[in-house]
Amino acid sequence: MTSVSLTYYQRVMLWNLIGAAKAPSLKEASVYLRVMEKIRLTDQESAESQFLSDNNGVSWRLPSPGYGNKTVELEESEVKALTTAIEAAPEIRVADAEWMIKVLEQAKEKVEA
Repeated sequence: MTSVSLTYYQRVMLWNLIGAAKAPSLKEASVYLRVMEKIRLTDQESAESQFLSDNNGVSWRLPSPGYGNKTVELEESEVKALTTAIEAAPEIRVADAEWMIKVLEQAKEKVEA
């Protein structure tokens, strides 16, 4: 198992990124779904952060600094799915590249250790 620490922002962005990823088969899609389930916001987090999603994007208001940060435990296949989704993401916003690189470094560091 690999532990990856994610901020609220990273969780929201990764959930959207992984949800938009393409999988070559239903079997591989199920791995992406497991990752999404582990990183998704809980109903309580959505309510407490006033999370809203519509066609114009997403918005939220964190009740405290560090709210929604979470460490997730990922199996090897889940780490591979996570890194594949990040590395294959089209048209990366430069502002997102920094946190994406940090997530990749965390995941790969713990796999290679």
